[in-house]
Amino acid sequence: MTGSAMIRDLNDTLVFVRVVRLGSFTAAAQALQIPKTTVSRRVRELEQAIGVQLLRRTTRQLSLTEAGAVYYEQCKDIAATLEHAELAVHQLRDGPRGWLRVTVPYSFGVSWFAPLVAGFRQAYPEIKLEILASHVPLDLVGEEIDVALRLGALPDSSLVARRLASYATGIYAAPEYIERHAQPVTPDELIQHSTLVLNQARRDVGYVWPLRKAGAKLRNYRVEPTIIANDPALLKEALLAGEGLSLGMDQSMRIDVEAGRLQRVLPEWIGPPQDLNAVTAREHLPSPKVTAFIGYLKGRMSGSGDASGINSGSLL
Repeated sequence: MTGSAMIRDLNDTLVFVRVVRLGSFTAAAQALQIPKTTVSRRVRELEQAIGVQLLRRTTRQLSLTEAGAVYYEQCKDIAATLEHAELAVHQLRDGPRGWLRVTVPYSFGVSWFAPLVAGFRQAYPEIKLEILASHVPLDLVGEEIDVALRLGALPDSSLVARRLASYATGIYAAPEYIERHAQPVTPDELIQHSTLVLNQARRDVGYVWPLRKAGAKLRNYRVEPTIIANDPALLKEALLAGEGLSLGMDQSMRIDVEAGRLQRVLPEWIGPPQDLNAVTAREHLPSPKVTAFIGYLKGRMSGSGDASGINSGSLL
């Protein structure tokens, strides 16, 4: 078979897939912007080339023969791959545009990400956003998510992570709690205090907070939770009401500390830094809309990295 014949056959196959997908020669012709007679001829030439009937044609409808069903199943993914490749090229040519599907942790999304949405849309008006707020990491490939914003340690995977910012963490409490229970002097005393903990802090030995002094290594210290939550927003009001100690990001606690509603406990001890990462599936050709989105966020994070209103000990 010559090279020109292979190209002709591939084009005929793509026309056939479009006919099956849309259900008629007319719909396929409209989608491909070619005459209906051309669509019919290409399918007929394909059948002649491979020597079997692929479609049953009646005055009312089309249906696949057994051979046609097998051929379609084998070819539909090839057609989809070519369409995606063409879309990627058009995106490079036309610039950032289209729908961008993003997932963010709920509290972080409400307190930090939501205020940036309007500015991003103004900068890139041809990008439309679909935002999924979830404290559970979603399957980027299975859920067709373009970018996931995640805080905290990331599991090893084939995904690509780009760090946008890093937040220092420490232990905080309301003055009312300190008045009733006094402050722990060392991290070993944390086990004697009420603590407000995210369920990500659970280990085989129980719940722990990793802490260290400047220049030293992190060490896990046992804590005894009185409230456990899977989202930090559920802990914030209890923390402000004096229900216990909480490990959180310094930036997220800053406004309440300045207002006197919270104070730092064990100030010489710091928790693990919380990295904010933009996570994407590995792509051979990065999408312009994803590149624009990550670049915009990184630009906004180049300053103070303010994430006011977020309380997080190990938010993923």
